[in-house]
Amino acid sequence: MVWDTNSIIFFLQDLLPSSSKAFLLKELNLRKPQISIITEIELLSWPKISRVEIGSISEFLSNFESIGLTEEIKIVSIQLRKSTGLKIPDAVIAATALTQAVPLLTNNLKDFEKVDFLKIFDPMNLG
Repeated sequence: MVWDTNSIIFFLQDLLPSSSKAFLLKELNLRKPQISIITEIELLSWPKISRVEIGSISEFLSNFESIGLTEEIKIVSIQLRKSTGLKIPDAVIAATALTQAVPLLTNNLKDFEKVDFLKIFDPMNLG
């Protein structure tokens, strides 16, 4: 499963329902989830992020496989941007999930529901 940026923020800020948090903790113990390199950049590039926050986020991200921008992801991102109008970061995140053939964990249903064949799980409604 590829985690979108908002899913990680909700998890780290303890904003998820307890059933969703329990489900995701179980998933983290069973398998190594994935993130797009875009998510890593988004999380670590906030202008006012502190060193402590960078350390906490980086430690949490060590539980994930970070997927870089491959030729295949680039091509799918371009197609998604053209067909759905997604912003480039969202197109890359969706393309990452599609090329890895795994669902996307996101609360951004409005944008990602436009993507054909993308299985979406809402972190607010798990378990």
